[in-house]
Amino acid sequence: MSDKIRPQHLSRKAILNVRQSPACQVTHNLESQKLQYAMQERLRQLGWRVIEVVDEDLGRSAAGTVTRGIRAYGAGQAYS
Repeated sequence: MSDKIRPQHLSRKAILNVRQSPACQVTHNLESQKLQYAMQERLRQLGWRVIEVVDEDLGRSAAGTVTRGIRAYGAGQAYS
């Protein structure tokens, strides 16, 4: 565990944003995708209980996801 991660961090929801990629990368670059999804387990190991995986924008523009993340951060629901 990192000494930089404090209880106030772990009390918030972690948002794992699986990187938005063009459609061809989504279908052909699976290793990168597997590594990104593996980050969810790492977040658990670090102590987060609530983890939201944002991946609905794969192969599309990330504009909606960015807006959603900003809203969550502004509402104190996410830690960056």
